[in-house]
Amino acid sequence: MLLHPRNSMEHYCQRLKLNIDDTEPKKYYFCEKWLTCSINPSLVSTFRNQRCRCGKLMNRVVSSSAEPNLQNGFVKETASFIVSDDLHIMPNVFGASVNAFKRLGVEHMETVEEQTVDISKKEVVDLLKFSLISKTPMTDLILGKKQNLDYFTPINQNQFENGKIASEEGVRQMVVKVQIRKSDSKILFAEAEEEFVDFLFSFLTFPLGGVLHMLEGFSSVSCMDKLYGSMIELCSDRYLSSEGLKDKLAKPQCAPQFNLNNQILPIGAESLPLTYLFCGCSFNIVHPKSSTGEFSSLLGFVRGPATYMVTDDLVVTPMSCISAVSYLNTLKVPLSDLEERVITIGVKEGLAILKASLTSTIALTDGLKHFIKSTDEENGLITSIWSLVIDQILQNVLRFRFWLQHRGFWALTDNMITIIVASSVTFICKIKDRFETMTATAT
Repeated sequence: MLLHPRNSMEHYCQRLKLNIDDTEPKKYYFCEKWLTCSINPSLVSTFRNQRCRCGKLMNRVVSSSAEPNLQNGFVKETASFIVSDDLHIMPNVFGASVNAFKRLGVEHMETVEEQTVDISKKEVVDLLKFSLISKTPMTDLILGKKQNLDYFTPINQNQFENGKIASEEGVRQMVVKVQIRKSDSKILFAEAEEEFVDFLFSFLTFPLGGVLHMLEGFSSVSCMDKLYGSMIELCSDRYLSSEGLKDKLAKPQCAPQFNLNNQILPIGAESLPLTYLFCGCSFNIVHPKSSTGEFSSLLGFVRGPATYMVTDDLVVTPMSCISAVSYLNTLKVPLSDLEERVITIGVKEGLAILKASLTSTIALTDGLKHFIKSTDEENGLITSIWSLVIDQILQNVLRFRFWLQHRGFWALTDNMITIIVASSVTFICKIKDRFETMTATAT
C-alpha cells in the first residue's frame, strides 16, 4: 500500500497517450477456495493475497466491467496550450504568446529558434523529476542543462510559512518527544508512538495535487505551484474535458482504502461500497489494513502500541536505547549539548512538516522550528517580562512617594516606601517561583 499507492484518478490516467502511472487497473480478488469457503457472505479484496477469514489466500481475480464513462485525458482534444519553462500553462492565443516573450525579455523574434521535440514516457518521467528540483525543467529536459538525475540534493528552504488554517477546534493532536542539539537548535530525532509514524507514512499516499491544495498552492516546489495555479485559472467549460474535473484536479483525494482514519490533515479519500454483487452473489469488501479484514476507526499502517525513532530526515526505525545512543554517537553529539522537549503536533505543525519534507533533508527541524523556542530564548523572555513587571512596580511606588510628600506626609514617607517595596518584591518573587514551577511541570 505504501510502496505502490493507487492513483485515485487512475481512470483518467489510463486513457492518456503518455501514461507514466504504472498502476494496474483495479482488480477484485476472491478466496482461492471460493466455492467451498465457509465464510458467508463471501469476501472480496482489491489487494492480492490478502488472507480470507477462512485462512486461505484471496488470489482468485475477477476484473470489474463497471468502469465509469470518462473522457480521454484531462483537456479537450481541440484545445492547445503554451507551456513555459517553469510549467506555467496558458491557452494558445496570440496575446499570451506576446506576453510570454515580453516576460522573457525577447524583443526581436529573429533571436528565437523553433525546434520540434519528440517526447516519450522516459522524457515525461524526467520532466516530472526536474519539476521537483529545478525552476527551469523544460530547459533542463530538452537542452540537457542539468546533471544526471540519479544524483541530486534537495534544496533546503529557510522559510516554511503556511496559509491560514480555518480552525483546529476538535482536531486531534499528537504529543512527540524531540531531542534537540542546543548549540544549533537542530532536532536530532523524535521519539513517537505509532500514530505519529502513521501520520508520516500517510505522506506516501497523498496525491501531489492534494498536497498543493492543503498548502494553498505554496509548496516551495516552484514549478508545481505554477502548474497548480495554471490549472485553477483555466476555464473549465472551454478547456477541460468534463464537468467537475477541475474540482477533482484541484482537490484530489487519496485512493479508496488508502486514507488514514485518524488523519489530522484536511485530505479525504475516495469511498468504496462495502458490498459488491458478482454473478448474483453478495460479497463484503475486506479492509486491507486489518488482519481480520474488519473495518475499524483505529487502523493505521504500523503495529501498536509501540514507540519509534524518527530522524530529522524522516527515517523511521523501532525505538530502543541502543539505537538512540548509537545514532547520537554517529552524530558526535555530547550529552551536555542534548535537550529533550515535548511538542504537540496539530494541523499547523503537520502541514509544516509535510511542506518541509518536499524540499528539505532536515524536515523536522525546518518544519517545526517556528513552533519550538530554545531554552535560552524562553528564559530570556521570562526574565524580560519579570524585569518589566518589577520596573513598573517601582515606578508606581515612586509616584506614590511623590504623592505622600506633596501632601506633607514627610515623616511617614521613607518608612512606608521601604515597607511597600519590600512587600512588593517578596510578592513578585513568590509569583515568579510559582510560575517557573508550573512551567517546569508542564514541560
